[in-house]
Amino acid sequence: MASGDSVKKLCEELACPICLGYFKKPVMIISCGHNFCQSCLDQCWEGKEASCPQCRKKMQEGDIRPNRQLANLVEVAKELGSQKAEEKGSVCQRHQEPLKLFCKDHEAPICVVCDRSKEHKNHNVIPLDEASKEYKDQIWNFLETLKKEKKKILAYKADAAWESQDLLGKTQREKEKTVAAFKHMHQFLEEQERNLLAKMDEVEKEISAKGEEHLARLSEELSSLSKLIQEMEEKLQQPASELLQVRPRLSPWVAETSSLAVIQSLAVTFILINRLL
Repeated sequence: MASGDSVKKLCEELACPICLGYFKKPVMIISCGHNFCQSCLDQCWEGKEASCPQCRKKMQEGDIRPNRQLANLVEVAKELGSQKAEEKGSVCQRHQEPLKLFCKDHEAPICVVCDRSKEHKNHNVIPLDEASKEYKDQIWNFLETLKKEKKKILAYKADAAWESQDLLGKTQREKEKTVAAFKHMHQFLEEQERNLLAKMDEVEKEISAKGEEHLARLSEELSSLSKLIQEMEEKLQQPASELLQVRPRLSPWVAETSSLAVIQSLAVTFILINRLL
């Protein structure tokens, strides 16, 4: 037979930590296993961050579900508490006889006189101690079911945490591979850039050397042409008799002026080189 202290302790275990009364429409927070009245939890979270009022653990989406087994257990505890309250009188209020029997049909303790009355005729009546033991066994069965359910939830939580860590590890490894691949690509592109710039430097040097060579040839031709022009201007200043005496000697000058075509060709080449540069 359950003692008064045991019933009191059971009632305390079935009390909501917020309102301190019996659970009303109890719900369980899956992540931590704590139970509360649905209305108490709603009021506690009103305008605040969702977290367990008992352990302060942050909530996750879909982390709450109704605890119907606990609700049933509360109902059984209420009945047992009601029986204990009546047992305190120890005697039947109607017949003043000890309450030693329990009527399952009326779910109430009765005395031997009540058992013989028409009110309880053909009812299922058992000894009060036996009825108390049956209810106690029901309560413990509910408790064992709740403990098993909690164990399953904790195991599921551990598996989910391991899976999450495994996925994070895989993601980190893929991230490292990506960084390494792009680093290798950057090194390859930088090397290609250096090679191309080196080749362009060589081309620039070659173009510059050819340009200087052409400039030197043009300078020589211009110098020769300038001398020829000066000689021709001096001849033009001579008297007619002297000028006519040297007329047959114009052929070398004309021959020298034929180099003008070469000069023009070099000038065009120089222009093209400047455009390339």
